[in-house]
Amino acid sequence: MAINSKAKLDKNLSDVERQNRSLATGDRIHEAAVDPSGLIISEGMRARIRSMGQAQRNATDSISLIQVAESGLSEIQNMAARLKELALQSANDTLGDEDRGRSNIEFQQLKREIKRIIRTSEFNGRKLLDGSGGKYQFQVGIHDNEGVDQVNYDMSRLLRSADQVSLSNGAITSKGSSMAMLPKIDKMLTEVSGARAFLGGIQNRVESTISNLQVSRVNTSAANSRIRDTDVAKATAEKAISQIKTDASTGFLGHANTLPGRVKQLIE
Repeated sequence: MAINSKAKLDKNLSDVERQNRSLATGDRIHEAAVDPSGLIISEGMRARIRSMGQAQRNATDSISLIQVAESGLSEIQNMAARLKELALQSANDTLGDEDRGRSNIEFQQLKREIKRIIRTSEFNGRKLLDGSGGKYQFQVGIHDNEGVDQVNYDMSRLLRSADQVSLSNGAITSKGSSMAMLPKIDKMLTEVSGARAFLGGIQNRVESTISNLQVSRVNTSAANSRIRDTDVAKATAEKAISQIKTDASTGFLGHANTLPGRVKQLIE
């Protein structure tokens, strides 16, 4: 009887300790023995949640890169528009050579600035606009499926005309040279606009991916919480029951330990 009571007491004490730990930590599965299958599912969800968090950070960094590139393109477009104005102005016969010379000074300065932006726009040490940075691959998913978990970015050829304009020897010192610059500037404006639209499309795609990751992460976290977290009301009730059983087992054990002495007294 004493051995049986001791075994029950040990089990009840173990139950109370387990319930105390669950209540203290808020983690129902604080060790594998509590729920082995639940642990497997929960740990898989935890890994997925962390992976989605990193993918979301990757996507946010990707947007930062895109915005740096787009900002540079926006400045180039503004300056290209001014180049077009100056070229049109110099193509007009109402201007004399001296006026065209003054306009050409600003024209050359703008070309040099376009060249500088193309060559210096970078993100984390990698060039964005001159093509030397190569292709970019944004890992915005938690797997390695190309086109699904990755977004590609390649600007190596999109600014070809802009670079040619900024490096060319063209000037607007005469009506003829001014007219010759107009189609080049128009081509540059078209390609810069196209590059900006391309980047805008990528940014929209990445922002959509971030939204999807946020929703998926919240839903996965909620599912994991239902498996992993302690049900406080249930755990408290189970602890009360285990405590009652512990007290009862302690009483039974004490009674069982005194029984042999009483029997001995009766015999004597």
